[in-house]
Amino acid sequence: MYPGISSRARRRSGNLGFAGLAVFSLPVLLFQAVELAWRAYLPAFLAQSVGLTLALVGSLMLGVRVLDAVADVVLGWVSDNMRTRFGRRAPWMLAGAVLVPIGALLLFLAPPGAGILRVVGASLVLHMGYSLIVTPHGGWGLELSDDERERTRIMGAKVWFGVFGSIGMLAMIGLLERRFGFDISALATTFGWTIAIFAPITVLAVLLSFREPRLPARSPRSARPALAILIAAMVRDPAMRKILALYLLCGMADASTASTFLFLAEPVLGLKGQGATFMLIQPVMALFAVPLWAAVADRVGRKRVLAIGFGWQALTMPIVLWVPSGNATLFGLFLMLRGVTCGIDYMLLRAMVADVAERNGCENGAARMSASYYALSSVTLKLAMGLGAGLGLWLIGASGFQAGAPSTSAAGLAIRLAYAMPSVLAGLAGLALLKERRIRASAPTGAGNPALT
Repeated sequence: MYPGISSRARRRSGNLGFAGLAVFSLPVLLFQAVELAWRAYLPAFLAQSVGLTLALVGSLMLGVRVLDAVADVVLGWVSDNMRTRFGRRAPWMLAGAVLVPIGALLLFLAPPGAGILRVVGASLVLHMGYSLIVTPHGGWGLELSDDERERTRIMGAKVWFGVFGSIGMLAMIGLLERRFGFDISALATTFGWTIAIFAPITVLAVLLSFREPRLPARSPRSARPALAILIAAMVRDPAMRKILALYLLCGMADASTASTFLFLAEPVLGLKGQGATFMLIQPVMALFAVPLWAAVADRVGRKRVLAIGFGWQALTMPIVLWVPSGNATLFGLFLMLRGVTCGIDYMLLRAMVADVAERNGCENGAARMSASYYALSSVTLKLAMGLGAGLGLWLIGASGFQAGAPSTSAAGLAIRLAYAMPSVLAGLAGLALLKERRIRASAPTGAGNPALT
């Protein structure tokens, strides 16, 4: 047991202390490592070291996310409905802790010329294990409190600790790049071993420190709908649909900027070997921004704070089009400016999903379908990230850019646009969605008030 975590907190937390939030959020360090490696470093590694074309890499990024999304939905429903002597969440998380290291080592340690079958197979194993951890853990997190403000705090903590972990990863990568001259192949190896080690350690820390909420002795059959019926009910809920649409916008924008960042920083801006250092700027900003915006959301409402976040991205992202090549100071200032609202979208959207899961899933005195709700939002996010990453890489490939070759002015402009414009368009679309009048949710499973308040 970890110090500072009471037995009450381990059973069912209404108000987790800092230690409890930290331990429960530990798997987020693993999630950050997987996402950072997959979105930012894997495309460059597969193109420059393994030898795959950018078009093939873009297709892989999208295809694996689509299959991953299907797995998320099924695993969420199974995790909600299958009871074992070890709980609903723990067995799946343990299985994921075994699969993730296998997939990570096979993928990120792939040698030059590795076959596409190895790359695809390893990607599928990695993401299957990832889903086995992230979906049950996400559902579990939605059930930690019945208080809306506490849920915002829990989701804010998960984002904060994830940001903290990404800072540690990027600091390590930056040190390896600049001090020891690690190339993309060596960095990929580092990611592979880091992910392989994080998976069992972070999962075991949660399982040894927390107990799942006690379930009702018996659940009515109507409270345990079939997967297709549950998905249909969730999608018919207006509040959930709006949350999913906002997730879609966030994911596409974030994945496009992440997958194109290294191409922007090095070939276009000429800041070779400094990619990880610049990636540190926004996470550092988020360490301060997330707690601040969580407090603001308690006062003025989540919807207003979300609107600020979407509007700020639409306003600031075009600045990168005018950052001159070789000017590290202006590029750093641009990233600081962009980072003012970093992380607030996912924090607030996850808290809103928890609200909807509680209101729609507890009417019949049954266990919440929290993992299913989390899975649906996660599926939307992963599909969006696959589309965003694929779109960004396809745009770069269509510009005539070749890895390792000097960047032409046309290719440089295409990379800048691929980096900036998805966030601008997503910001404007998000503002339009949030300006819609408040709607009352009326899902057949017993929906209450909407989450977008």
